[in-house]
Amino acid sequence: MVSLQIFWMNWLTLVVEPFRHFGVVWLGILPLYVMLVLGELYKSKVSFGHAVGNGFVMLWAGLNWGAHLSGIGWMGYAMQSSKSQMNVAWLMTAAVVALGVFTVVLGLRKKDKTLCEVLGHTRFSCYFLILLYPMQARLLRWDQSHLTAVLVFALPVWFIVYLSGRAVRAMIK
Repeated sequence: MVSLQIFWMNWLTLVVEPFRHFGVVWLGILPLYVMLVLGELYKSKVSFGHAVGNGFVMLWAGLNWGAHLSGIGWMGYAMQSSKSQMNVAWLMTAAVVALGVFTVVLGLRKKDKTLCEVLGHTRFSCYFLILLYPMQARLLRWDQSHLTAVLVFALPVWFIVYLSGRAVRAMIK
């Protein structure tokens, strides 16, 4: 049986690690934090426009990850131990870009309100993008313990972000 403390430590590592390498924060993760804060402060109801905005955030993150992975060079591929890590990173990059394009198109078409409500939540997209970033930027290895920590704390963090956003919006009014 794995203790919750191990997941907590892995989760904290995912949050803190990018700030230990300050050069990777500016273009990679700071826009995601800004989008999360602004998205929670200035919206009360999810709409098709929010889905388009979140789609662009996912597209931005995916293209940023792809640019970073392209700059690694062939040495990253030549090392036997990192081949599977690079494959996972490229697969995740492609998935985020595809989901971003899908969300933008979905929001612009204004057809599926239910799916837009899921993909239009800022905390949905930003939470995963922020916590996957250290592995995508190769600051940490892709492994099951990190991914499990992301999933274990997803609902509690979403709830805390939701309550914080409501509290701040109530104070502003």
